[in-house]
Amino acid sequence: MFEFLFILAVIFIAYITFNQNKNDDGQNPHSKEQVESILTPPGNKTVKVEITSTKPVPAKKTQPVTPKPKAKATRQAAPKIELRTVIMRNPATWEEAKVAGNYRMAKRWIKEALVEEGLLEKIYKNNELDDAAKVLVAEALSIIKAMDKYKA
Repeated sequence: MFEFLFILAVIFIAYITFNQNKNDDGQNPHSKEQVESILTPPGNKTVKVEITSTKPVPAKKTQPVTPKPKAKATRQAAPKIELRTVIMRNPATWEEAKVAGNYRMAKRWIKEALVEEGLLEKIYKNNELDDAAKVLVAEALSIIKAMDKYKA
């Protein structure tokens, strides 16, 4: 019994959805002739009725274009972070690894190489990476990518 009621409910919801979509497309469920025949009184008098949509047409919202203010000259430029991927080679094991600008995804030997070269003071944990540390790490990664010792 429950399955039967469930199937009827699904069919009813589909029927309502289909009719709603049909009406949304600008189609009227009743033709003009049917409406005029219903609304015309008997006799020689004719009354014209215009059918208009009951749904309001949404107006397009346009915002005035305002020029963006220029950046102040006193503001310091952010350091440029290199985003290209470079293949680096570990000189000890000849292992090759792709390195992008993301310190979190760098292999352990790359992090150790950054400390050995003196570019970083320690190996940072993921929760220790704040904005200042990210800038230092990005600069260190761009320097180590350019070293001939680690190029593949």
